[in-house]
Amino acid sequence: MIAPKPHTKRERRWWWRGAALIVVASLAPVANAGAGGPVADPSVLQPPPPPGAVCRADGMYVICDTFLDLASTNEPIFDLPCGTVYETSIDHRDGTRWYVDNLLVKRRVVAHFAATWSLSSTGAGPTVAVAGDSNWWIRLGVTGVESTGELTSHGSALRVTGRGLGGTIRDAGITYPDGSDRGVSRFLDGPDGGVALCAALGACGDLP
Repeated sequence: MIAPKPHTKRERRWWWRGAALIVVASLAPVANAGAGGPVADPSVLQPPPPPGAVCRADGMYVICDTFLDLASTNEPIFDLPCGTVYETSIDHRDGTRWYVDNLLVKRRVVAHFAATWSLSSTGAGPTVAVAGDSNWWIRLGVTGVESTGELTSHGSALRVTGRGLGGTIRDAGITYPDGSDRGVSRFLDGPDGGVALCAALGACGDLP
């Protein structure tokens, strides 16, 4: 059985994966761009941007740029009837934050994800390819209070390709702040949902 996943069906794509990720380079500085000079003390911003953020004044805004690189190597992520699935991945995220009067009003993240899945804890044997290209906005209902953020996400967050899989595993479309979504979200649905993935990973014999 596949372990249950939290949140809405489209939000879950980040959560089941995130538990297995290891930070290898966190929020490193990026080059200044656009109008305005660097902000001398980003700690006055609320909530403060992550360490390493590069912030600049731009009209009514202070804009902060960050990026985050995550990676995993042969990390167990979920179980199938044929065994545990291990993931090796790279996940790159570019972030932008907008502040007005030193208070956060919105932020955006663009994410690119590439991985392989295997039934081997060493990554040996057959694998399938996993990819995702998504972006999301979080707009704060109360400026400076992140808990009031409302999420809108777009893109192809999860796409798994391999022999015989077709569209068995795919998550693409748009999710709105109220939790509703449009698009396609399939993750090994149904009682036999894992059979195709097991076969693609070489555990269920050859496919016809």
